[in-house]
Amino acid sequence: MRELYRDFVRFFVSLQLTVALLALSALLVFLATIDQVHLGIWAVQEKWFKSFIVLQDIKGIPVPIFPGGYFIGALLLLNLVAAHAKRFAFTWKKAGIQLVHFGLILLLLGEFFTGRFQEEYQMRLDEGETKNYSESWRFNELAIVDVTSPVEEHVTAVPEKRLTRIDRDITSPALPFRVVPRLYYPNATLGMVAEVPPNLRTTPHGADRGLGPRLFLAPLPVTYEQNKRNLPAVTVEIIGAEGSLGTYLLSPMLVEPERFSYAGREWALSLRFEREYKPYSITLLEFTHERYAGTEIPKNFSSRIRLITEDGVNDREVLIFMNNPLRHDGMTFYQAGFDNNDRTTILQVVRNPSWVIPYLSCLLMSVGLYWQFGWHLALFTARRGAKGRADASAPSLDTAPGAIIAAGLVVSMRVFSAMIGLWITTGAEGTPAAIGLSVLFVEFLVCAALFLGLAKRGAWTASLLAAYAWVSLVILGGVVAYGFMGGDIYDAILRWCVIGVHVITTAALLALARAFRQPAVTAWLARG
Repeated sequence: MRELYRDFVRFFVSLQLTVALLALSALLVFLATIDQVHLGIWAVQEKWFKSFIVLQDIKGIPVPIFPGGYFIGALLLLNLVAAHAKRFAFTWKKAGIQLVHFGLILLLLGEFFTGRFQEEYQMRLDEGETKNYSESWRFNELAIVDVTSPVEEHVTAVPEKRLTRIDRDITSPALPFRVVPRLYYPNATLGMVAEVPPNLRTTPHGADRGLGPRLFLAPLPVTYEQNKRNLPAVTVEIIGAEGSLGTYLLSPMLVEPERFSYAGREWALSLRFEREYKPYSITLLEFTHERYAGTEIPKNFSSRIRLITEDGVNDREVLIFMNNPLRHDGMTFYQAGFDNNDRTTILQVVRNPSWVIPYLSCLLMSVGLYWQFGWHLALFTARRGAKGRADASAPSLDTAPGAIIAAGLVVSMRVFSAMIGLWITTGAEGTPAAIGLSVLFVEFLVCAALFLGLAKRGAWTASLLAAYAWVSLVILGGVVAYGFMGGDIYDAILRWCVIGVHVITTAALLALARAFRQPAVTAWLARG
């Protein structure tokens, strides 16, 4: 039993498994890219990457043909964590590699959380219109609404998946009748029977109530194109205690719901885009569309909206335009498009609780690679200089005190946080942008001087580090003040990351400034 356990552990920590999984990942991306020609981006993601096993429909039978992205990613994550737990021990010499691996683990977890918890909707608003819900682009629902009261409506929503189960009863305690799907097509078109286009193949649908008897139904192939949506069609039979109440033909193409009376109440029946209701409402006050002079090419389009919460605490106007979304209640509202001769705005509504993880993981991997290769390059240059002077006391990672190694790692993190700060600041205007760019330029110069001093073992490095540590505390105060008072903390997606990195590196620099006064560090620098 112990030998079996050892074989099990040896398999999951082996480098051969890592190489095999990376090869499978590359092949997965290659096959998915080829399949994208037929399925489109969203369908390829669902089939190849957001699955444990890739299934291919062969003559109506789903056949497994390849391990999916979740399966390969889970094994790779398990292999990486097991290898670290079994083999790797933290050393300053390998600190960069450790950061790269930790960033990779975080990236795999972030992709899994994004795939599982991200939600995407759209909100279409005409000028003056108010809505408290957004709609899905890909998913639909059967809405059964009690409209008896003129003041409020009671909605029972049935997911589209339930409608694919033909002849299976759909019941709810809120409904005094049963709903039975009789026919379902994932994509279809409807029209008046008297206006059937030539060469269009229609099919009988059996609807005998409402608008259905006057409409034809023509199934269409399922589309996977990014800018086109499938419009399903379904016929449902309503069955009460006395028997059938009729069969209705429903589709998102039908604007008005089908209405009927039963049990002393009025009901509305419709197949609509899946909705997500909010505890707040949004009103489109004005939509603006600017074009380049003499052309129809969009230059800028924006939506001025009013957001009101149900409790009345929040009532404000917000301008949404490209690269300036509205973030509220965990949702992000992006300006996505327009319609109806510039009288309708289209907002993309996204919820992604793990949005920050990929940026943090990329930051960690960048710092790790910068540290691993940059520090070794500096030492290599110093060794060459020492050999030219016939000096046997060339600096090395094995002889350098831990404070020296930690200083190089902290300065690397500072450099990359400054790069992200540079990206954020370039999007600003006016005095804050000018101050930010000046501070970042000075930071780059100081970090470069510190790297040079550590590589050359200059005694002046300790004084420069101490001064930089206290200046970084002032910079931290400025970054936090700008984030919370000078501008909306959410305007840039990485501002929280920048503040977090500044907090960590400032604390580390203050600790290192004290550590650089230790005799071992002073002696190591003096030998330069």
